[in-house]
Amino acid sequence: MKKEYTRTMTIENLADANVRLFVYEGCKYTAKTAEDLGKEIEVVYGGISGWDIIEGGKEAEEIEADTDADGIDEFHEYLVLHLLSGETATFRNSHVDMFLR
Repeated sequence: MKKEYTRTMTIENLADANVRLFVYEGCKYTAKTAEDLGKEIEVVYGGISGWDIIEGGKEAEEIEADTDADGIDEFHEYLVLHLLSGETATFRNSHVDMFLR
């Protein structure tokens, strides 16, 4: 299933927002402590037009067909950012937290 988002309740124009991602080595659903998350990388994007949350199904299978084993999410969930340039950035959703400002 794919859920598409192009705004938030407080941010109507996502192009003006900064997206801050915290990408974890470990899975946030199974981690019992912060140490279980392992290495954390912070990534900041600007200029997005929207994002999708993909939870299994055909869309997840399409992502996984083009991804090596290390990029496959254990729960088959993906966060896809749509950039104003037309490019996309895809992350394992169970390994990332996203914040908008």
